[in-house]
This record gives sequence, C-alpha cells and structure tokens, in this order.
Amino acid sequence: MKKAKASATNYKQCLALEVPAYVAIYRSRPNFAGSDTMTVEIKYQGGRSEIQRITVTIESPAAKGI
Repeated sequence: MKKAKASATNYKQCLALEVPAYVAIYRSRPNFAGSDTMTVEIKYQGGRSEIQRITVTIESPAAKGI
C-alpha cells in the first residue's frame, strides 16, 4: 500500500477534485497464470471498518500469443 492523491476533472459540480488515497500494487509470481484473490481492510476514524475482496486474473504470455 502506498499513499497517493486521486484527482478527477468534471466530476459532478467540481471542475477539479483532488483527494487523499491509497494505492494497492499487485505483482504475481513469475510465470503465474490464473486467478488470485487479495483482501484489503479499510479502517475509518471512529472505529468503522470495511473489507474489500479483490480478484485479479492473470493470463500467460502464451495465451496472448507473445
């Protein structure tokens, strides 16, 4: 996880919006192909938390014709 800033233009009534964000970076094992799942827990001030489950699918280079 890394701290970052997310920005958007023309979002609803805001012409320029920039908010704090966190970025999760996923790297698979070398030569891995298939599905992998990660779980991220987000904790908010006040004690509330939320769990996000993210599934990524990695294709082998051979499947892409590389």
